[in-house]
Amino acid sequence: MIRRSAIGAAILSILGTSTVLATTIQGQVTSETGEPVSGAEVRIEGSKQVTYTDQQGNYVFQDVRVPHVHLHVYSANYVHGDNDLGDVDSDQVINFRLAPVSVENIVVTASVLGSSVLESVTPVSVIDEQQLRKIQAETLGETLKSTPGVHSTYFGPVSSSPIIRGNDGPRVKIVQNGLNVSDVSRIGPDHNVAANSTSATQVEVLRGPATLQYGSGAIGGVVNVVDQRIPKQVPVALEGDIEANYATVNDGKFGRFNVTGGKDKIAFHADGYNRKTDNAEIPGFASVSPDDDEQPGELENSQMDTTNLTAGLSFVDKQGYFGFAVEKLNNLYGVPGHSHGHGEEAHGDEHEGEHEDEHDDTHAEEEAGTRLDVDMTRYQAAGEWYSPVSGISTLKFAAAYTDYEHVELEGDEVGTRFSNQGSDIRLTAHHKDINAWHGVFGLQHTNSDYAAVGEEAFTPSTDTQSTAIFLVEQKKFGAVLLELGGRLERTTYNADAIEFELDAVELAHDEEEHHDEHEEGEHEGGEHEEHALNFEFDDYSFTSSSLSAGLNWQYAPGYSVALTLSRNERAPSQQELFSAGQHLATQTFEVGLVFDMDEEGDVAESLREVKEEVSNNLDLTFRKFSGAGGYTVSLFYNEADNYIYQSATGLAALSEHGGEDEHSDEHAGADHDEAIHEDEPHDEHGEEGTPVYYFNQDDATIYGIEAEAFVDLNLNWRVQVFGDYIRARLDNDNLPRIPPLRLGSTLSYQGNSLSSELSVIWYDEQGDTTEYETTTDSYTLVSASVDYRLPDSQDWTVYVRANNLLDEEARVHSSFLKEQAPLPGRNFTLGTRFSF
Repeated sequence: MIRRSAIGAAILSILGTSTVLATTIQGQVTSETGEPVSGAEVRIEGSKQVTYTDQQGNYVFQDVRVPHVHLHVYSANYVHGDNDLGDVDSDQVINFRLAPVSVENIVVTASVLGSSVLESVTPVSVIDEQQLRKIQAETLGETLKSTPGVHSTYFGPVSSSPIIRGNDGPRVKIVQNGLNVSDVSRIGPDHNVAANSTSATQVEVLRGPATLQYGSGAIGGVVNVVDQRIPKQVPVALEGDIEANYATVNDGKFGRFNVTGGKDKIAFHADGYNRKTDNAEIPGFASVSPDDDEQPGELENSQMDTTNLTAGLSFVDKQGYFGFAVEKLNNLYGVPGHSHGHGEEAHGDEHEGEHEDEHDDTHAEEEAGTRLDVDMTRYQAAGEWYSPVSGISTLKFAAAYTDYEHVELEGDEVGTRFSNQGSDIRLTAHHKDINAWHGVFGLQHTNSDYAAVGEEAFTPSTDTQSTAIFLVEQKKFGAVLLELGGRLERTTYNADAIEFELDAVELAHDEEEHHDEHEEGEHEGGEHEEHALNFEFDDYSFTSSSLSAGLNWQYAPGYSVALTLSRNERAPSQQELFSAGQHLATQTFEVGLVFDMDEEGDVAESLREVKEEVSNNLDLTFRKFSGAGGYTVSLFYNEADNYIYQSATGLAALSEHGGEDEHSDEHAGADHDEAIHEDEPHDEHGEEGTPVYYFNQDDATIYGIEAEAFVDLNLNWRVQVFGDYIRARLDNDNLPRIPPLRLGSTLSYQGNSLSSELSVIWYDEQGDTTEYETTTDSYTLVSASVDYRLPDSQDWTVYVRANNLLDEEARVHSSFLKEQAPLPGRNFTLGTRFSF
């Protein structure tokens, strides 16, 4: 009997069901000069108990039953304050004195420990809701492109992903509320990011490796879009906003709504938007070398029609919350430069006689271009359980399932169909402080079932499984915050068998070379022998480990320095591994890492050994965050072993619709020779080819600097400057599409009803290019905005935005379409927003 009682007591202790005395905790929050801080959030970690300070800075918690009390105080205008009281069994009076800051100190939700911007040991930028409304663009990449260290892939105004420190695609993780978006934007730059910032409360950009929380796909950085689709609290009253605007550059019409409410323990949220645009106006021609029949002033096939609806519901209690949300996205957009024309038609060759009508029909179809029709449904769940068992202060659960599909429409015909069913599950536990160490351990599992069927199916259908465990710990030593962490991840790819056919020739760049090759081809017997192989893949598995150590030292009031050292491993992506065909979006023929291809373009029957990418990284960040001015300067240096990149081979893969189509075989002699363009790759018979790019691994070095600073001229006027520079090299060459040096400045005014900004950003020319990559000229973008809150109204605002005021022809070096799609021309946006 005694033994059973002891066992029962032990179980009750483990489950945390032992009786805890109710206590009262109260105090005052003041600044260092003794002035009360009102509106500060005071939270008891591991509980739902949150309160805000009154006008005198006072706060009070009653009926506190959490055995271990750790208080946190947050205010955007002050340094975060905290106090670990340990086990509490009596009433407490706890006062806080907070240091003021001149920058907004926002909590970073992408950090598992909930660190604020100024506490972060790694470089981070947080764009809050107010700023997001000012810089909102059609795509996530264009919205964030003026953030230090962040550029854009810019596949026209309809499709654009963020580039962080020269990294894009599989090296940059895009997440929504911490969970993988699970679209196919990491596969090709013409695929738009499904996550949008239209109803976001903030967007967080973690620059540099963030693999501990998000996996090897975050070796370049993370973009986390945060919204309220799953409410964590029940609002006192209905809150939200509605907005509408019109843009001149593309006849763009945009409208959105956002509402959150609730009663008792039930909270709900709904948001949605619709955006419809025509083709964008541009200064001059779309092409660097326009054809005779190309018309200036318009970027063909750059229209879009997008509708997005999201609804969520939560149950909120003192012990935590649990919620569920559903999102539906329909997006129909054109892709500039994404023509599927073949043979001589693709180059505008005119045919006469019996083929004239047929040519006109084909030409009209090409002018219509390719459109992507996206259909996505996303289900998301999240919850927190406070003090579930002894030793655990908070248990967090988050999961998402995404059913994504898009088809490429060529006229009214369905071309390639891409689909992905992806899931992401995260479970994290915040443990009770152990010897002042505060930390989180977690488990994550992701699954992706990807398929592509059609002409652009350049990668086989692949099932991807990834499972990981991770641990992140923090401890304060006076003015020094130390952070340590590690992650172990197992990734497995199961790819379908494919038939790989590559008929490659050397690129011919002029007519003389073409004629020489033609004569040589005739001498050797003429036709190329097609080379097709069947490949059945075994499972490819990679075990990736990442370690990180960082500190943040406030060495003087208002000044800090942060240093992070990390070693990160990345598993290759499915595109890098298994690409085996024409990728028409980038106008290349891609050959993946697993294939053994020689200099002549012949592919062996055996497969290559593939290694994980290993990166050793150093980040050093200096911050000044008090007084009438402030700055953040970050320097980074990365050395990567087995860095994965695409290299030009000097070969061209012959088009399936080359000289054998119904047009090319009807013409010979002089007419045939005229169809060959000197700037396009062809074989000796004039067949159109696509440049072959081969995925390789080599050692790489990437380093650079990001900086931003501001000075308050007075209570109303502020001057801001920023800049970034990236240098990326292999042992004997430059890496391609690296953004150039950039400098920018903003003059802003903030009044009671009126606010305005004038911004100038200069992009340097980029001459550090790799073989077969062209340079890009410098350009300057000027933008301005004015917001006016109507008299006697705190809720109704009208605004005017102006972009590219100088109507500059700007070509983005990091874009695959830089020679076919410049940035839009001068644009004015008129809009209104009502908040409630």
